Order: sequence, then C-alpha cells, then structure tokens
Amino acid sequence: MIRIVLIEDDNLMREWLGRSLTTRGYQVDRYRRAEDVLEQLCSEAPDAVITDIRMPGMSGIELGRTLRARGIDVPLVFMTADPSESLGVDALAIGARRLLRKPFGDLSELWAAVEDAVAESISNPNGELAMTSHALRTPLTAVKMAFEGLVADRELDPRERHLAEIAARNLDRLAAAVEEHLTHLALLADATTTPAD
Repeated sequence: MIRIVLIEDDNLMREWLGRSLTTRGYQVDRYRRAEDVLEQLCSEAPDAVITDIRMPGMSGIELGRTLRARGIDVPLVFMTADPSESLGVDALAIGARRLLRKPFGDLSELWAAVEDAVAESISNPNGELAMTSHALRTPLTAVKMAFEGLVADRELDPRERHLAEIAARNLDRLAAAVEEHLTHLALLADATTTPAD
C-alpha cells in the first residue's frame, strides 16, 4: 500500500486531511510534530511526506532540509497559511513537489499534489509495485466503504440480509486475494533487485 506521512500540528486539520487521504486508498501515518517522525523517515522513507511549514519545534522547511542533508529523497508536499513568497522559494530549493496554500479551495488540490508525489516515487525500484498496490486497493476500499455505509443506514429484510452476507464474504475474499497477489509481486520484486551472492 502507498504510505503517506502527514505532519500537521492542528488536530482537526490533521484528522480531516488524514481521513480524506485514507478514503483514496492511502495508508496515512499522522503526526503532530516533525521531531516525532524524523528518525523513522530516515530509516524507512514513505512514498511521500505532506507537512505543514509553520509548526512548534522543527518547521516543515527545516524537516525537508534535514532529510535532504541525510540523503533522503522522499517526495515532499508542503502546506502553509503564510502568504510569504519566500516560503515558496525555500520549498522549491529543497525539491518540494508542491506548496499548497491553506485554506484549501477544495481537497482536489491536495489529492492532485499527493498523486504527483506518488508518481515521482515510480522512479524508485518499488514504484511500480506501489502504483499497482494503489490501483488495486483504492477501488476495493471505496467499494467496501460504500457497501458498509449502505447496509448500516437501513433495516434489512431477510433476503437483503442474506445477499449482504454473500457480498461481505466475497469482498473479504477479494481483499485477501489482492493482498496475496501484492505479497507475491513484492517477493518477485525483491528477488529481481537483490544481487546474487
């Protein structure tokens, strides 16, 4: 699954953005401060980092500079409510994929920025697998959410309940098959990228 790290000090904004990205099939790890995730980013880089710029402690720009100084080339998407043009210059200087101005006109801005950042990850050895994972998991997640919402909102008669149980079982089987397929692809990718002794 494509993994996104989201860093935002405002609790409501962090949860809202995190939920929005999760519904699009991403795994979203959420953090309040850059310091809370810095070492993890250096040891196991995600597919993209979305971070606010102005936060208590380390700013988003400082985080980006630290990652680049340590050789971590993860795609970066910055967010800010600060209108200063110099922030855009700073963000571009460290290779930010995009600088989003808050408040967002709509979430499609964020989605497009994340899709661009994830597309950038295609150039790494696991990029194709990440895109395949996203292509399979995103529609499956959407179908499961729609199905769960549909059956939760109404009283089902016995026939409908029976059909819902069949659909739920088959969705679970499909999810398991997708995970098995992705695991198989990951093992194949590892076998082709690991040099022989």
